[in-house]
Amino acid sequence: MDITQIVVIISLLAITTVIVWTGVYLIKLLKELRITVSTTNQIVSSVSGPVTSVSEFLMGFKNGFSVFNSFFKKDKKEK
Repeated sequence: MDITQIVVIISLLAITTVIVWTGVYLIKLLKELRITVSTTNQIVSSVSGPVTSVSEFLMGFKNGFSVFNSFFKKDKKEK
């Protein structure tokens, strides 16, 4: 074998090894990302319920207060 052929074979083996290692790393990264997104989705779902309830309570309180104020609203024309 010629020295050029040996260098080409070694280079191809090195490039193939790097590509395979990168592929395996990418697959592991995507699996971990899927787990993280799933966990984050569960956390957001568990937080959104109470936040929605508080928001509805505050909107009801605001609407009730505005109705209460409309009963006791003083007309400017009476003066």
